[in-house]
Amino acid sequence: MRKPCKFEGHPMQVLVIEDEADVRLNIVEILESGGFQPIDAADGRVGLAIAQSQHPDLIICDIKMPDLDGYEVLEAIRNNPSTATLPFIFLTAKTDLRELRQGMNLGADDYLTKPFRRIELLETIAARLRKHEGLRQLELQIGELQENNSHRSDVLNTITHDLRAPLTTIKVALQMMETLPDNRPQYMDIAFNACAQGDELIQNLLDLYQLEAGEMKIEPRPLDLQETFRNLYYSFKIRTENQQQQLKWDVPEVLPPMISDGISIQRVLVELLTNASKYTPTDATIAVKVRESDAQETVPRLIIQVQNQGEIAADALPRLFEKFYRVPGGDRHKHGGTGLGLTLVHRLVEQLQGRITVSSDQGWTKFKITLPCEMQ
Repeated sequence: MRKPCKFEGHPMQVLVIEDEADVRLNIVEILESGGFQPIDAADGRVGLAIAQSQHPDLIICDIKMPDLDGYEVLEAIRNNPSTATLPFIFLTAKTDLRELRQGMNLGADDYLTKPFRRIELLETIAARLRKHEGLRQLELQIGELQENNSHRSDVLNTITHDLRAPLTTIKVALQMMETLPDNRPQYMDIAFNACAQGDELIQNLLDLYQLEAGEMKIEPRPLDLQETFRNLYYSFKIRTENQQQQLKWDVPEVLPPMISDGISIQRVLVELLTNASKYTPTDATIAVKVRESDAQETVPRLIIQVQNQGEIAADALPRLFEKFYRVPGGDRHKHGGTGLGLTLVHRLVEQLQGRITVSSDQGWTKFKITLPCEMQ
C-alpha cells in the first residue's frame, strides 16, 4: 500500500475514539505502521473535544461507548461548521449492523466491522481520504465559481449534498442486503424510498428551472374542480390512514366555474398535502377547506386552505419559500425533504396569478392560496 499523502510536510492525523483499550492501541499501531499520525481518545467526550480543537484529517469512532456514544459524537461533529466535513468512519460489531442506517443518516462516510484486518483498516481510510480530497478539490473549484456567481455556487453545494444523501442510503441498503439477507424486503423499501427522494429533487429542480426561465407555459382551460378535489381526497385519505392521521375535508358540493391550469393547481395541492402529511404527528389532523370569495368582490376567486397540527417558529415563516430552506430542528433525515417543494409551490401560484400566505400559531400551520376563477 502506498504511503498516505501529506499536507505541508506533515503526516495525516487520524483520531481514534474507542473505549476498549486493546482495540484502540491495535488501531494506533496499524495507523503508525501505515504512515499516519494517530491521536487516541478513550471515550466520546474526550474525542469530541480533541476533534473540535485539533481538526484531524479523519475520525474513526466506536458506536457503543458509555457517557457519549458514537451517534452523539457524529451529530456534534456534523453540527459544528469547523468539523462538519471531516471524514468519519464508524467501528461496529457484527451484532450492531442493524443500527448502521442511523449512523449513515447522521452523516457517517463508512464503517468497519470488528474484528477487521490491517489491510481493511488502511484501505478504508485511504478510500475515505481520496474521496475527501476529491471533494476538497471540488470545493476549491466551487469557490472560484463563487467569485463570479455566488448564488449558483450555493445552489450547486446544496444539490451535491442533497443528491449524496439518497445515494449513500441506497449503498448502505445494498450492503445490508448482503449482510442480512433475511431482511432483504426491508432494505429494498429503504432503497426505493431513497430513489424516490432523489427523483423528487431532480424533478423539482427541472420544474424550477423551467419556471424561472419562462419555459413552463400555463394553459388555462375550463376545469372540473369537483373531480380534482375528489381525486386528491381519495389519494390522501389512504395515505393519512396508513400514517394514523386524521384528514378533514371541507369542500362544497358546488364550486364556481374556473378557467385555469389544472395541472399546476393539482401540483400545488399535492406538494402542500404531501408536506403536511410528512410533518403531522400520529393521531393529529390535516384539514383542507375550499370556498369561494365574497360575492361583493369584483374578481371572483377560489380560496384554498391546507392546515395541519404542528407549529413553525415565527422567525422561520418568512423563509419557508426560499430555495433549499429547511426549518431549523426539523428531522430532515426522517422526512427526506429537498427544501424545494414550497419554493415550487410559491412560483406556481404566482404563475397562476394567485397568492399564497402561511401562518402558524396555536398549534397549527396554515397555508392559504387565493386563485382567480378566470386567469387574465
